[in-house]
Amino acid sequence: MKYHKFIINHYRAIEGPMVIDLAKNSLIPIIGVNECGKTTILNAIFSFDYHNDKLNNNGRHLQDVTNLYSLSPEMPKISAEVEISTDEFTDMLDSVEEEHPLKYTSAIRSYKRLRNRISRTLTITRDLKSNLYNIDNPLLCNIELNASIAMQIIRHLPYLLYFDDFRDSVENRVEIIKEQSDSGWLAIFETLFQKTDNAFSVFDLPEKEERQRKAILAKVNRKLNASLTHEWQNFRLDDADALRIEINYEEEPAQGGNKRPFLKLDVIERDMLGDQHYFFVRDRSKGFFWFFNFVMKLEYNPKVIENTDVDAIYLLDEPGSYLHAAAQAKLAIKLRNLSDRNKVVYCTHSHHLLDPEVIPINTIRIAEKDGQGNVRLIPLHEHHGSLIERRSAYQPLIDALQLRPLALDFGHAPTIIVEGIIDYFLLDIFKANRGLTILPSVGAESIKYYISLMIAWRMIYCVLWDNDPAGRASREDATSHFGNVEAQLHFFLLPLKGKSKNRIMQNMIEGSDLVFLRESLNLTKNASFEKTIAAWYYVPNRNELLQQLSSITHQNFKNLFDELPLA
Repeated sequence: MKYHKFIINHYRAIEGPMVIDLAKNSLIPIIGVNECGKTTILNAIFSFDYHNDKLNNNGRHLQDVTNLYSLSPEMPKISAEVEISTDEFTDMLDSVEEEHPLKYTSAIRSYKRLRNRISRTLTITRDLKSNLYNIDNPLLCNIELNASIAMQIIRHLPYLLYFDDFRDSVENRVEIIKEQSDSGWLAIFETLFQKTDNAFSVFDLPEKEERQRKAILAKVNRKLNASLTHEWQNFRLDDADALRIEINYEEEPAQGGNKRPFLKLDVIERDMLGDQHYFFVRDRSKGFFWFFNFVMKLEYNPKVIENTDVDAIYLLDEPGSYLHAAAQAKLAIKLRNLSDRNKVVYCTHSHHLLDPEVIPINTIRIAEKDGQGNVRLIPLHEHHGSLIERRSAYQPLIDALQLRPLALDFGHAPTIIVEGIIDYFLLDIFKANRGLTILPSVGAESIKYYISLMIAWRMIYCVLWDNDPAGRASREDATSHFGNVEAQLHFFLLPLKGKSKNRIMQNMIEGSDLVFLRESLNLTKNASFEKTIAAWYYVPNRNELLQQLSSITHQNFKNLFDELPLA
C-alpha cells in the first residue's frame, strides 16, 4: 500500500480542492513569500494520519483548522488517494473482524463479495472536526465499518514524517511508556534499539539487571554515533568530530512505591585537552539541533524495515535553515536521493535547496494567496503573478523567493536571453557542446533588466525574441531604451523561413517530431507544446530522443545558433 496523492479542502486558508500529486512527482519543493501558506500545506498533509495527532507541538496541525477567511466555512477535510491490492483489502477486512468480533460480520461478508469490483485505488477522507474517516466508494456504504477499515489501512500505510523548526524536538529525557510505543520519539528510539540488535527493546530496559542494561546501551550508543558521525561529516557540521551523543537510563520515584523509567540524552564534547563536557541536545547550535532531529527521523523511522522500499513521506518546513551554505547544498542532494525511494515535500526560501542541477525545475510549486486570502499551489510554468520589476533567470522562481541575481550566478559564458522557460528548455537541449548560457525571462520588462546586467558586467550576450507581433514590439521597446547600436549588435528575432511573416519557437520543430515526442513520452496526442517540451527536458533518455528527431529540426536549430554572434 502507498499514497498516490492528497486532496486538501477547507483547511485553514486553503479553500481547495488543492491536490498534491505524489504519484507524478516524488520530490516537490514549495516556494513563496512569508505568510503565503507553505506551512499550512504541510500541516494539512500531516493531519491525515491519526498517528500524528499528538505530534507537532501536541497536535498544532489539528488546532484552529477552520478557514477564517470564510464567513460560513465548510468542514475541513483531508483526503488521500491510496493504492491497495485486492489481497491487501481483504487483509484489512480480516483485521477489522479480528478487532471487532461479530460487530461487522454481515457487512464484512458483503464487502468481501465486492472486493474484485473495488478499484485498486481508494480515496479515504478525514473530517478534521470529528476526526473520523470514510472511504469514498459507492460500493462501501457502511460508514462505521468504513472508518474502521480506513484506520486499518492507515496503520499499514507509509509513515508521514514532519520536520519543522524544532517544535517537535526531542527532550533531554524521554519517559518509557509502552502505551506510546507506536509514535513519537519513543518509537524512534525503539527502532534504534532494534536496528542495533533485533533482540533489543527499549521497553525491556526496566527489567534488565544493571550490568546487562549498560552493555545494551553501550552497543546502542555505538550504533547511534556511527550513524550521526557519518551524516554530520557529510554535511560538514563544524563540531561533528568533537561531539557524540550518549543515551543513558535513569529512574525516579512514582506513586505507590513504583519507579518511572526514562531514557536520558547527553551531548558529550571533548575540549582540546581531551576533557569531556556534558550538554543537553538543545544546548548545541541550531544547525546541529535541527540535523539531529533530521538524521534520527531519517535513519530510525519506526515504520521503515531495513532494505524495504516503503514510500515514506517526508514533510520538511524550511529544512536546513540554520545550516551553512555548503551544508545546505549537500542537503539538496540528500533530499533528491531520498525521493528516489520515498516522497519528499519541502518548503524553502533557500536557493541552495533549489539548485537546478539537483532539483528539477518542473517539480517546483509556488504557494500564493489570491485576493480573498485563499492559498493556491501553482506549478512553476503556470505562474503568472504580476511583477514590479522583472529580474530573473527563472523568473517566477526568483519572484517567489524575492531574490536578486548576482554577477557570480552567471559566470562568463556567452549568454542568450530568451523570452521564457520553454525557450530555455529547447535551446539548452539543442546547444550541444556549445559553451553557452541560456537565460530565460518572463515578459519585456524582465528582458530589459537582464540587458542592463549584461551591459554592466560586460558580458558577451544576445537577446532572442519570437518573430511575431509581440516579439517585434518587445524588441522595438528594448531598442528605444538601449539605442540602435546596442540593438544592431545584440537584439535578434527568430529568422523567418520561406514566405512566412511570423515565426515562433514552436515552428522550429517539425510537426512529425512533436507527434513522435508525445508518443515517446506517453502524453496524449493533444498535449500542449509547452507540456511536451517540459516533459522531454526532464526524462533520463532526453538525448536519445533528440537523436531520433528529423534532420530538418536539427538544421533549424543549427542555423539559429550559427546566426547568433556569440563567438
